[in-house]
Amino acid sequence: KIALQFGVRKFARRLSREKGRQVLDRFVYNAFARQGWMVPNQYWTPGAFAPMAITGKYYMYYGRDFLPPRELGRENARRMLKELMLDNLGFCRFHRAWAETLLPDIVENLFGEKDAFLRSITLTASRITSRNASVFWESERTMDMVFEFLKNKKQIDGVSQPELDHWIAFFTRDKHAAAYEFWYEMHKGIHEMLREYPV
Repeated sequence: KIALQFGVRKFARRLSREKGRQVLDRFVYNAFARQGWMVPNQYWTPGAFAPMAITGKYYMYYGRDFLPPRELGRENARRMLKELMLDNLGFCRFHRAWAETLLPDIVENLFGEKDAFLRSITLTASRITSRNASVFWESERTMDMVFEFLKNKKQIDGVSQPELDHWIAFFTRDKHAAAYEFWYEMHKGIHEMLREYPV
C-alpha cells in the first residue's frame, strides 16, 4: 500500500528517512510551509517552480524564454495580478488575450471604479503574498530541471545573454548554491512587485 493520504511530499520524506535522501531527490514538487505541496503544471519552466504564494494555478509566468530570476519573479507577480483580476470577475483564463485589456475599462463603464478595482487587486495580491510560506526546493530533481532549462536555452535555442551564461556557470560550479540564489532572486522580484506600499 502506498500511503499518499498526506500527499507526495510527506510520502517522499518518509521514504527518504527509510531508504536515503536519493528517494526524495527523485520527486518534483513545490513545497509550502510545513506540509503543503503542489506539483508544477505541465509547463515545466523556472516560473513554474517560483516561490509564489499560490501554486497550482497560473499565477506565474510559464513562458519558455529565459528571464533572469529577479525579472522572472517580477513577471510572475504581474501574471498573478492579471490572473487574480480574471478570477475575481469570474472570467475563464482562456479569454485572457482580450479580457485582461478590456475588463478594467468594463468595470469603469459599468461602475466608475476602474482605479479602485485595480487597487483592490493589487492590495489583495500584496496581502496574499505577505503570507507566502514557500520553501526552497527540497529535491535535487527540481534543481536539475531548472539547470537543464537554462542549458537548453543556450545549447538548443541558441540564446546568447551574459546573464544566462552567468547562471549556467554558477550551476555548473555549485548547483545547490546556484539553485538557492536563483530561488531567492525570484522571491525578491515577486516581493518587489507585490508589496503593499511600493517604493
